[in-house]
Amino acid sequence: MNRLHSLPPVAIGDIHGCLDLLNAAVEKFHDRHLVLLGDYVDRGPDDRGVLDRVRDLVEFGRATALMGNHDDMMIRAVLEGRSAEVWLHNGGDVTMNEYGDDHGALREDAVWMREHLQQHVIIGGTLFAHAMRPDPTGRDVDTHLWGRPDGSSPLYRLPKGVTHSVHGHTVVDEPVTAEASDGSIVWFIDTGAVHTGILTALDTASWTTTELSAH
Repeated sequence: MNRLHSLPPVAIGDIHGCLDLLNAAVEKFHDRHLVLLGDYVDRGPDDRGVLDRVRDLVEFGRATALMGNHDDMMIRAVLEGRSAEVWLHNGGDVTMNEYGDDHGALREDAVWMREHLQQHVIIGGTLFAHAMRPDPTGRDVDTHLWGRPDGSSPLYRLPKGVTHSVHGHTVVDEPVTAEASDGSIVWFIDTGAVHTGILTALDTASWTTTELSAH
């Protein structure tokens, strides 16, 4: 078994159109499987380029790509005509400007995201989800996309045998880790790449973080 699949994956925080930072992560961890924590579009300089790169990584088995709340907003606005104004006011206007009159490409990318981005995934003993741990009962349907670790969203228990969870979504000055009441460990690694120029990667084999920049 090669190293790509023999070690636990490397998690990558929210990208938001920063293709140069995504490329830096792919180069740095060229022999590892990546879990991309979502939010590929909105606010950044090259949303289309990021989506093209993510598609290639997924289709070649280099990465598992999760759904972020911004990705979900784009899908709903473009494919379902829902909450378009909310999306545009939260960075979707930047994404729309990149596509211009190429509505076919916009729709094609939204369809690909809807069909290939995963809501959350468990690999080994780690759960990966964009915002917070999903509700195991299924009643709280949005917490994995929109939840916050500020007390407004519960930190749900993990399935049996899963000891860690890793998330993006909530911007932190530096990666944050904490122990939950059940003894499991939670990580938040979104360091606001589109604003700070720093994309954080978490190696779940060693539980060490790496700050990636384009320079």
